[in-house]
Amino acid sequence: MSFIKEIYDVTKDLANNKIALNKIRKSLLREVKLNDKFLVEIADTEKRLKNERLIEIVNNLEVDEMKAAISCGIPFELISLIIVTKDLMEGLDPMRALGNDLETVLEKIYIKIAYLKKDYKSEHINLYIRVRNIYNYNQLLMRMLLK
Repeated sequence: MSFIKEIYDVTKDLANNKIALNKIRKSLLREVKLNDKFLVEIADTEKRLKNERLIEIVNNLEVDEMKAAISCGIPFELISLIIVTKDLMEGLDPMRALGNDLETVLEKIYIKIAYLKKDYKSEHINLYIRVRNIYNYNQLLMRMLLK
């Protein structure tokens, strides 16, 4: 095989990998934007939603793409090298995300949503605070995927 053919094949493989990574990023972004549509009501801190509405919101949240991305073992550094900074968190409630990378933020929001979908009836949790926290992480994840 010629040297040029080898370079061509490697370049073609890299291009295909880049296309696949962009599809993964877009798929995650689509799910995050959908979740944002459900969580938009919680953005207004002046209005506290009733538990029944919070439960409906939690049940509507999607995690399929997040779960698939976490499970498949892709190197997230290839999708985004963004690390959470104070600027990235501007306008969001305080949370423990400073210095986290995309994979860590994705895992955190996935665990928060998956847990709440299964245990939203627990008397030991404040549903409003939990959903508000999910809203903030969702906003942060969207910002990371858009950069």
